[in-house]
Amino acid sequence: MVKDQHDPQSVQVIDRTFSVLELVSLNGSMSLKDIYSALDLNKASTLRIVNALVSNGYLDRDSKGNYSLTFKSYEIGIRAVRRVDYITFIRETLDKLSDELEVIAQFSVREQNALLCLESFDSTRSNFSVYTRVGMRSQLYATSAGKAILSTYDDDDIKALWSNMDIRAFTPRTIVDFDEFMKEIYVIRKRGFAVDMEESESGLFCVGTPLINSKHKAIGAISLSTNKMTDADLQKISKGLLSQTQRLAYMLSYSIK
Repeated sequence: MVKDQHDPQSVQVIDRTFSVLELVSLNGSMSLKDIYSALDLNKASTLRIVNALVSNGYLDRDSKGNYSLTFKSYEIGIRAVRRVDYITFIRETLDKLSDELEVIAQFSVREQNALLCLESFDSTRSNFSVYTRVGMRSQLYATSAGKAILSTYDDDDIKALWSNMDIRAFTPRTIVDFDEFMKEIYVIRKRGFAVDMEESESGLFCVGTPLINSKHKAIGAISLSTNKMTDADLQKISKGLLSQTQRLAYMLSYSIK
C-alpha cells in the first residue's frame, strides 16, 4: 500500500532525505555517525534513509562505511542547469558587476569585423559611453571587449582580420600599428584581460575579458566601463571582472549544449 503523499510522516522522511543529500554534498564524504549527529537524527532512521539512497543510486558507500554523492546526483543538477537560458546567467553577472563596482557592464560578441553589444547594465545611469546601447557596433581593435576576443585567436587569424578592418584613430591613444597591436595582444593573453584607456573615446576607460565556453572558444566578452581609472581602480575592477567571468564560464560550460 502506497502511503498518502500528504501524510506528515511521509513528508518528514522526504525532508530528511533531502537534508542528508545536501549535507553530504557539502562535506564530500561522511560516515553514518557524522550524518545523524549533524542532523540530530536517530541512527536507525538515518540508516534507512542512506540505504534507500544507496539502493537508488544517489549515494555510494565505500569500504570504510563513508557515504558520498554519485554521478547520478550530479547529473540531476546538470540537467537542471541546462534548462536555464544561458543569457540569464550573463545578465545576472552583468547586473552584479555593475552594481558592486559602479561601472557599465556589457556583454558583446564579434560580428564580422565589428563588436556588437548584446547586453548592457548601468546601475549608475552614467550614460557616458557612446557604445553602451544594446545593438550598437564598435571597433574590435579599439575596445577592451574586442581586443579580449581577438586575443583568443591565432596570430594569423588576427592578421587576416586586421587587413579587412578600417583601421583609424579615434583618439591619440588608438593603436593603429599592427605590430604594436600584437604586443598588446600578447600582454592580454598573459594577464587575462584587455584594457581600453581612452582608445575608442576620450574620457572612457574599459577593462574586458573573453567569455570562454566548454570548447575553449570565446563566445563573446564582458567589459566594464568607467570615466576614470587609477591603478587602484584597474586592480579592483580587473580582479572583480576575472572572478565573476570565471564563475560564469563554469556555469555556461554546463548550460550550453
